[in-house]
Amino acid sequence: MSPTTPGASAATPATPAKPNKKERLPTSQLALATLGTAAAKAWLASELPALLFVSKAEFEKQAAAYAASLSTADGAGDGLSPQSKRLKTLDKLITKNLGFVKGYLAEDHDEDGGEGYYAEFGIIREGKNFRLPSARTARALALGKLVAALTAHKYDKKKFGPAFWQPIATEYAQLAKDSGEMRGAASAAVGQKNALEAPLRVALGSLVGSIKANYPDEDAQRGVLRAFGFQKEVY
Repeated sequence: MSPTTPGASAATPATPAKPNKKERLPTSQLALATLGTAAAKAWLASELPALLFVSKAEFEKQAAAYAASLSTADGAGDGLSPQSKRLKTLDKLITKNLGFVKGYLAEDHDEDGGEGYYAEFGIIREGKNFRLPSARTARALALGKLVAALTAHKYDKKKFGPAFWQPIATEYAQLAKDSGEMRGAASAAVGQKNALEAPLRVALGSLVGSIKANYPDEDAQRGVLRAFGFQKEVY
C-alpha cells in the first residue's frame, strides 16, 4: 500500500460550481422597456442602495427615456408608410403614361423616334429601357423637366401634356421631400433607441448583482428579484 502523500487532497482542485446560465434580461425591446420601468419603480421604493455609477433617480430617467424611444421610433416608421405607398402608386402611373409622351416625340421626329429629345424631357436610359430616373429625388427633378419640355414643345393640347403631368410632378416632389425627411427622423429615432439600450442593460445586470449581494439568502433573493420585475417566465 503506497503511502498517502501529504497535502494530496488539498492539491486536488475543487469542482467549480456551474454558472447560472439563466438569462434574466429579456431580448425583446418591449419586454426590456417594461422590465426597466418596473425595476426603476421598485428600486426607488426599496432600501437597496444606489450603484456607484448610476443613482436610483438617474436609472428611473434612463428607463423612461428608453421606453419613450420605442414609441418615437415606431411612430417615425409608421409615418413613412403612407408616403411610400402613395409614391409607389404615382410610380405606376408614371410608368403607364410616359409611353404617350414618347409617342408624341416619335410622331414629330421620324429620324430617331424622338430619342434625341429624351434628355430634355427628363427621360434617361436605365438598363435596356428609357424612362424617368428610378431614384426618388432624381425622378422628382425629372418630372419638373418633363412638364417644362412639354410646354416648350407646345404639347399643351395633348391629353398627356402639361396639365396631366403638372399635378403629378408637384405631388411627387413634396412626397419625395417628406419621405426623405421622415427616413431621416426614423433613422435618428432608431439610433437613439439603440444608444439607450446598451447602458440600460448594463444597469439592469448590475442591479441583479447588487440584489444577489445584498440578499444572500436564496429565497429572499428570488423574492426581491421578482418584485423588481426580473421574472424570466414572463418574457
